[in-house]
Amino acid sequence: MAADRHIAVAGGGIAGLTAALAIAGPDSRGPTRVTIYEQAARLEEVGAGLQVSPNAWRVLDALGVAEAIVPRSVAPKAILMRRGRDGRVIARIPLGDTATARWGAPYRVVHRADLQAALVAAIDTNPNIDIRLSSHLEGFRIGKADVALHFAAGADANADARADARADADADIRADGLIGADGLWSAVRRQVCGEADPVYSGKVAWRATVPADAVPAGIDPWETGLWLGRDAHLVHYGVRGGAEVNVVAIFADDWTEPGWSAPGKREDVLSRYARWHRLAGALVEAPDHWVKWALADREPLSRWGLGPVTLAGDAAHPMLPFMAQGAAMGIEDGWVLGQVLADGYDVPQAFRLYENRRMRRTARVQKDARSNGEIYHLGGIAAAGRDAALGLLGPQRLLARFDWLYGWGRSAGT
Repeated sequence: MAADRHIAVAGGGIAGLTAALAIAGPDSRGPTRVTIYEQAARLEEVGAGLQVSPNAWRVLDALGVAEAIVPRSVAPKAILMRRGRDGRVIARIPLGDTATARWGAPYRVVHRADLQAALVAAIDTNPNIDIRLSSHLEGFRIGKADVALHFAAGADANADARADARADADADIRADGLIGADGLWSAVRRQVCGEADPVYSGKVAWRATVPADAVPAGIDPWETGLWLGRDAHLVHYGVRGGAEVNVVAIFADDWTEPGWSAPGKREDVLSRYARWHRLAGALVEAPDHWVKWALADREPLSRWGLGPVTLAGDAAHPMLPFMAQGAAMGIEDGWVLGQVLADGYDVPQAFRLYENRRMRRTARVQKDARSNGEIYHLGGIAAAGRDAALGLLGPQRLLARFDWLYGWGRSAGT
């Protein structure tokens, strides 16, 4: 491996940051330089809580960032599933020490900003990684031995650092490989696949965080709560060491504006859960402010890349949140990219190997997330059947259903 090999990453989200750390090393076989090109003027928290399941935590531990996250995260004791209308317990899935023993790593929940901060702190100490903000990638051109990146005019907050790499503001930047980790509306994916816009699900997610002492008695910040109802469900769990509770309310709606943080009217959430159990109602009353985003995904792709270009994270496999695996899959992507690029392949070969390792798994998670979204929102007789089936399975069989997902990477030593 050439020590001066340069990989460009479009997007400074969780997938892009993880990929940069995994690719750049440190590695005794020779470092690869990585530049992250992020279109925002600053790296800001988008979203709120994240469920970091054992498959993803294992990667964070291997990259040396898990330790920094532990004090700011929570290891839930269990997932408690309840019926929305009356609060009846449907099932309880043990986590905590049970999760660590079964899958070889803990199941933790964390605020997205805390995870992002830990990744950025690790990047700041790595001389092989550079982050370029205000750099909006518009497209690329594949050459004989590299890829040229084209940025929007005037979208560079680091012109002095790049002056030697271009003659003017519109010149291309060249790299040995490009990873499109630029999210749901990925410019890289559009050029690779030439496809239409994302598909909206007919569901909208609302999120808020509140101090733990503001939630009603009977809501345990050290458990992940999942309430199920007709055309709606509700999720809550502790973040920031248990000091805050993240609340996510998802229900049917035809609102489809793009973006992740549109302001929402509190009364819209309150009216939707007005007939739910008193604890659920009190929980959604606790936040003063809500933000919302329209849930969208895409069908699994038949290819992720061309030559020295590939995709990662939501750009490759956007998924609905009903498996709580969107960030986890991006974290896994980053780790595998680091592995294949360290194994001596040229960049196009490494990227095709990465894609072969990732495409079937992520497609399964995408499909299962869609299916879960329908199951969670059942009503009437169908909901009664779902609840009975979950109760009959029991804790051990419910845990076993996640072995294929949460046990990933254990035998590979990640």
